[in-house]
Amino acid sequence: MQNTEPLLIKVKESFDSAKWQFREVPGKKVIESEFEAHHAKVPLHVQVFEELETISVVSKLSFKVDSATQAPIHEALMRTNITLSIGNFEANPENGEVYFRITNVFSDGQRDVEVITSLVRTAIVEMDRITPYLAEIMRNPNQSISDLLARKDLLPEIKSDFDSEKK
Repeated sequence: MQNTEPLLIKVKESFDSAKWQFREVPGKKVIESEFEAHHAKVPLHVQVFEELETISVVSKLSFKVDSATQAPIHEALMRTNITLSIGNFEANPENGEVYFRITNVFSDGQRDVEVITSLVRTAIVEMDRITPYLAEIMRNPNQSISDLLARKDLLPEIKSDFDSEKK
């Protein structure tokens, strides 16, 4: 049976069920939030494409990458992308922002709250996981990226839930 409930409502229900705060972007099918993760506060943006039955979840690095460190940062992101099964890191060289994007296409009206919260959690975890590595590159851009990415001491603890808070 086809689900006729708008996908944006399902996204908001997902946030409500997880007790995550969010704000709607006026005039758009977008909600935004911030999550306190292990290493940093992670801004998050969820956009709904009703006609495609798709949502895109994007988390953003809490700091901008300066132009002097973009090459090693981009190398680290590409090396990390190779290891990912879902989602990917992106960088905007114009403004120094780094993103993690994960998208899901829902079929036959299936819009499970669990799927949506899983996408949000993945975006938060992946951004939190990469944050200390990118901070280390900003501190020392000449280090070996492969050696840096092999370090386990920078990985966050496994956490089952996150706190979101409004700005």
